[in-house]
Amino acid sequence: MEPGIRRWDGAVISAGIAHVLAWFASLFMAFGPVYQGVSSTVETRPGGFAIESVETSETLLEANGLSMLPLLVGPVVLTALVVAILMTTRIKPSKRKVSLWVAEVLLLGFGVVGTASIGIFYLPAAVALLVAAVMGSRGEQVRA
Repeated sequence: MEPGIRRWDGAVISAGIAHVLAWFASLFMAFGPVYQGVSSTVETRPGGFAIESVETSETLLEANGLSMLPLLVGPVVLTALVVAILMTTRIKPSKRKVSLWVAEVLLLGFGVVGTASIGIFYLPAAVALLVAAVMGSRGEQVRA
């Protein structure tokens, strides 16, 4: 390896990307129009009828309330912990590897279980965390 490049650097960068992706997903779900609908009313009048359609959109928090906040914050906290663990030099390499893989399994499981709803938005972060776990698990040399 080159003197300035360490094996954990790629894992830290990939975990940082996972953290940013988790933030994007959470912020979009919290403030983006994830629920959209149309309601139509028909009025009968002499000589015909009139149709009025109203389009609506709501964010996840507007539709479901603050009870969804833990689901939005969980992946962000999980990826932040991974970045912190990777950047902490006092943690043994074996514990770093275990932490990486546990976090990957949790985030990927969240994404897969919730694929029909909000989980699909976290799958890119799970893929980036998978790359971090693979990069952090390879090789013998570690950052001291």
